[in-house]
Amino acid sequence: MRGSASICNYKENGAQARTGPERRRIKTYMICEALRRRTGPAPSSCSSLPAWPLQPNGFTLIELLVVVAVIGILAGILLPALAKAKERGQRMTCLSNLKQVGLAIQMYADANEDTLPGPVWSGARAEYNKNTSQELIWFIAEDLGEPPPSSQSAVAEVFVCPGYRKHAPDLTSMAGRKCYLLNDDVDPAPSNRLPPFGYPVEPIFQPLKISSFDAYASPSATYAITDVDKGNINPTVGWSGDVPYEPVHGPVRNELYFDWHVDSKRW
Repeated sequence: MRGSASICNYKENGAQARTGPERRRIKTYMICEALRRRTGPAPSSCSSLPAWPLQPNGFTLIELLVVVAVIGILAGILLPALAKAKERGQRMTCLSNLKQVGLAIQMYADANEDTLPGPVWSGARAEYNKNTSQELIWFIAEDLGEPPPSSQSAVAEVFVCPGYRKHAPDLTSMAGRKCYLLNDDVDPAPSNRLPPFGYPVEPIFQPLKISSFDAYASPSATYAITDVDKGNINPTVGWSGDVPYEPVHGPVRNELYFDWHVDSKRW
């Protein structure tokens, strides 16, 4: 009975968890142990076996610390790479949005004798309703596939930079937030100011015709819309506290040009 108990106790200590050569070794040990208990001395082939079967191997403290250190190193390498990939994805989404906005502006101009939408404010909002006719989005919302202006305020998501959503301070809603900046002067002469989208208050400027750009600047080299942050606005404007502190796409600002191509420009 003692021999049987010893064998059962051995099984409980991991014999069944092993496979291959070690399992055969364990089986041999069990036979030898039974022979020792029941018939006296065991065969000479059993003499090389240990007096008690080895327990299943586990991790030592050093091995666990090494594993933890390797995981920490991998995390330190991968997390910055993932953050950069996410930032790059936001930048590409913003460029895609601006491209759609450019096409919508061209569609509006095609339907309005080659004239740009306006007159509008240079700080552009994504929110609009029937009373916001001094905002660019009011003119092009339908060309972007958005509902026409009505008594209910709406937000044109395609006119919202994902980087702005991430970095704008205290952002809870896009209501009233300026999320892009329009070019407000395409005349290279410093004494003349010529806002291409017009200006809605005194002195009022009417928006330009696209065909007239060649008299002032090259459409492909002149931005129409750019990301907005504290670095490219007048700090005295009333909404300066609503914009991000730095460019939302790291070392670049996304821009839409008047030939409707988009690019990321280093600042």
